[in-house]
Amino acid sequence: MSATTAASTRQYSMVLSEVCPEMMGPAREMVRAHLRFWRKSELSPVAELGVTELLTNVHKHAPGSCELLVRETADGVTVEVTDFDSVLPAVKESTESEENGRGLFLLSVLTEDLRIEPLLGGKRVWFRLRGPSPP
Repeated sequence: MSATTAASTRQYSMVLSEVCPEMMGPAREMVRAHLRFWRKSELSPVAELGVTELLTNVHKHAPGSCELLVRETADGVTVEVTDFDSVLPAVKESTESEENGRGLFLLSVLTEDLRIEPLLGGKRVWFRLRGPSPP
């Protein structure tokens, strides 16, 4: 785990050697703590939901290590998970009879932006949240 502060960008990253359900709570707590420290607590509910979704996808579909990165932006936060499985997930609206596959679609509706980027030997899935505009 590491926390980095640059001139105008603060970020937190955590490398997970393996993702398991017991790690979801502590990962959400770390995201919540950093958003509170950055005075962006209003973004915490969706950011925590998104972290849970992305890490659950790694647990179910891309076993192995991954990196969680939470980066402060001028108007919000960006959250990304990078893993080492090159199979890209699909963002699709599920039918009523499907039991799985809704998470990324719901995240795409709740966030400002959701992207899936192929990498050499893996992929990065990230989303951006914007805070309320100042008065």
